[in-house]
Amino acid sequence: MAFDERIGAAFGAASDTVKQLLALATASIGGAIALFDDGAKAGIDFGPADLWVRIGLMLLAFSVLGGLMALGAIAGQLGSDKVDTPNSYAPGLRLFYGLQLLAYGLGVVALVVHAVG
Repeated sequence: MAFDERIGAAFGAASDTVKQLLALATASIGGAIALFDDGAKAGIDFGPADLWVRIGLMLLAFSVLGGLMALGAIAGQLGSDKVDTPNSYAPGLRLFYGLQLLAYGLGVVALVVHAVG
């Protein structure tokens, strides 16, 4: 299977974007745990807003899962014998990347709501 440079560049950009968002989501999870884990150490009292941290962490974890699925969709497009012309806009890839992006954004918003609340 041969494809032109544009298709290769499109898949490279899609793959890099998914990987960067994966790195941001995992770093955000680590940062949230470090900041909000122990109120006695960090001097942060969760109070009633503790739910926002949990929601944020779950959304960020869902973002990581969506990113892994998006990478799988990229590999499926590039490696499948059933796909004649790989497409970086394939529905599965767009779905998983969209879910990754949405979950990351909402997860960060939830953590910010906790931090300012």
